[in-house]
Amino acid sequence: MNWMIKNQYISTHINRMVKAIKFENEHPFWGQRTATLDWCEENYIVNEYIAEFINTTTNLIFFCLCFFGIYTTVKYGLEKRFILAYAGILLVGIGSWCFHMTLLYQFQLLDELPMIYGTCILMHNIFETGPKRKYGLYLPLALITYAISITIMYLYVVIPIFHQITYAMLVTVLNFRSYYIVDKLPKDSQLRTSMQSLLFKAWTIFGLGFLAWNVDNIACDYLRSARQKVGRPAGYLLEFHGWWHVFTAIGTHYWIVFNQYVRLILLGEANNWDIKWTIGFIPYVARSLENNVKHKLNTFNGYFPSHL
Repeated sequence: MNWMIKNQYISTHINRMVKAIKFENEHPFWGQRTATLDWCEENYIVNEYIAEFINTTTNLIFFCLCFFGIYTTVKYGLEKRFILAYAGILLVGIGSWCFHMTLLYQFQLLDELPMIYGTCILMHNIFETGPKRKYGLYLPLALITYAISITIMYLYVVIPIFHQITYAMLVTVLNFRSYYIVDKLPKDSQLRTSMQSLLFKAWTIFGLGFLAWNVDNIACDYLRSARQKVGRPAGYLLEFHGWWHVFTAIGTHYWIVFNQYVRLILLGEANNWDIKWTIGFIPYVARSLENNVKHKLNTFNGYFPSHL
């Protein structure tokens, strides 16, 4: 008799849990999804207040790297343009956090549109590398016009591929410009080799993120099945959209450091600066120690090439 009562109690308890889970799925904390995208991570599985837990929390790396970048920029007296660059990328991280936490359309826009705005800031910085403004107001006005145009069109053309293409166009131009600058540095310069290495690392890390993003989209069914088999927390490693956040944040940080240092090279100030590393793999630009300055080569000796 007792075992029947126990079984009935367990059965009732299980039924209540199932009904509770079903209710939470039908009545999520942030309401029903209004975003046009829903990624491979199952919704509201880990936490009832966060729709996609891993896709949300992996944005912490944007916060950490951007605050670190702003801190080193201010500490060592680098140009304020790089504070703005990190602020733009930080806004992407904030928007992405809100989007993946809620899966609401307004926060999807807060994730996607800052990707355009932030990249426009990076575009300005990599094209204006000289001691004087080469393009005057034309470049910032063109970038602002592009950003506003994409914003307006995306509000009417509610198709994610439109945003993805317009973002990819910016990134492509950005990378061609970066390679062009490195290619024009003196071929026998140690600084050229250093910049090539840093740029290729940025590309490689960002590329791994893009690969992870595609795998998450294409192989979602396989990933979900694999996550169910291995369980948590090991299954978190198979949340590939989260890896997209990690790799793109690190790759973008590498690129901003590349931009900071190549700017110093072109201004003929490289003797006074070094690229240093923290925790083994996070670079930053800092002032050189006096006893190291004499060992460095000033690539342009204060002369800025007109073609750059």
